[in-house]
Amino acid sequence: MNVENPNINYNISNDGPKIGFLEAFYGVLFSPKKVFEDLFNEDTFTVVVYGILAVLLSSLGKLEPGNVGILNIFGIEIIGVLSWFFVGILIFFLSTVFKTPNSNLGRLLGFTGLSSIPFLLLAPVSLIGNLNSFVYSVCEIFVSIWSFILFWIALAKSFQLEGWRVLLMAIVPFLLGIFLFTFLIANLFGAFFSGMFLK
Repeated sequence: MNVENPNINYNISNDGPKIGFLEAFYGVLFSPKKVFEDLFNEDTFTVVVYGILAVLLSSLGKLEPGNVGILNIFGIEIIGVLSWFFVGILIFFLSTVFKTPNSNLGRLLGFTGLSSIPFLLLAPVSLIGNLNSFVYSVCEIFVSIWSFILFWIALAKSFQLEGWRVLLMAIVPFLLGIFLFTFLIANLFGAFFSGMFLK
């Protein structure tokens, strides 16, 4: 006969995340400041996993209409993860140079990954894009602006700073990306045309 002692205090620890991924997913879209504040107290591993999941899902929305294939999906996922990782490393480097408080690479990657979630909304829009490319282009611009604002909020909440103090860090990766893209295109065209005229 088992008799439970009422004086014994049964402490069952809950080591799981306090915020589930779907809750974080929904919250980033509609209440990003609150969700990032709540995630700030989560363990770094959970935040990084959420960031990776968000990047993998959001990359699917970046597939152009009519270009859905296994190789395209695989390629866009690889590019998405690498871009996310290197942008995070760049911002972490800048935060180290400027001695930004609360600098945590894992949390930074998780937060910036979650900020890309709006791009997933482009996946159903791409079906419309097969019929009307203008609608897709307008939605793409809107989602890009929305995602940048979330990226900015993610940086502010990751470093626990006011938004204006991290604005430069939010803009630098995009400016660097534009510069590198322009530099790459210029070199490719230069190599192509110089080779063509030398023959």
